Amino acid sequence: MPTLLRSRLIAASLHFLASLSIFMLLLLIVIKLWYPQPHFSASGGLQGLTIIALVDLVLGPLITLIIYNVTKPKKELIIDLSIIILIQLSALFYGMHTVYTQRPVALAFWESKFYTVSAADFEQQAIAITELKQFSNHTPALIYAEKPTTVAGLQAMMATTQTQQIPPFAQLALYHSISSYKQAIFKHSIDINEVIKLNADMAEQLLQLLTETNTQKDDNFYIALESKYQNIILIFNAEADQIGFLKAPYKQSNL
Repeated sequence: MPTLLRSRLIAASLHFLASLSIFMLLLLIVIKLWYPQPHFSASGGLQGLTIIALVDLVLGPLITLIIYNVTKPKKELIIDLSIIILIQLSALFYGMHTVYTQRPVALAFWESKFYTVSAADFEQQAIAITELKQFSNHTPALIYAEKPTTVAGLQAMMATTQTQQIPPFAQLALYHSISSYKQAIFKHSIDINEVIKLNADMAEQLLQLLTETNTQKDDNFYIALESKYQNIILIFNAEADQIGFLKAPYKQSNL
């Protein structure tokens, strides 16, 4: 093997290993802190990290493989590698920032089901994420969004929806703790028997959950959560504590 090619392969391999170490750390942060299951697959964490992986594990090492030349003067070689690292870190920072701002911070019940609310929804309204703590200690926060009953309240809700493009389920002014509205939520419980009859994988998920929680199927309530890539069924006990979830198949339009 020619010396130049061998040196390039070694440099690219070392670059890949360093990039892999960084990516594994980022993966841990995303899964554990920003997109806990089931939101990693349902709300875009997986898709965002796939793009980041292409940048971090492919782009950087590939550029190194192409331009690395051990015969260059040391100063010139350092400049080349510095430029590669700068490009890679810039792309990596942009990708992680996007994943961070799209992370789910609340699951808000509106009318008949839960919706995922991202950090970007709150950022657009200049609202601190810590405001959610007054309603829920869950991560993401579990929220009940109540439709206003007064004309003034309805007008304010519609104004925010139309002028800022903020849907009602992402409007903090409508938020309440779910514990005070559990009956309003539970009346929208899905017929889980119909669901598992049509989906063997979800039936298996449910059986495992019931065993782990030592509950019976009819003890719990099953409420839909609409997410970007994969819908979820959230499972609550009679006290409105979320005890688990079921993953529905991926949405066809997002495959």
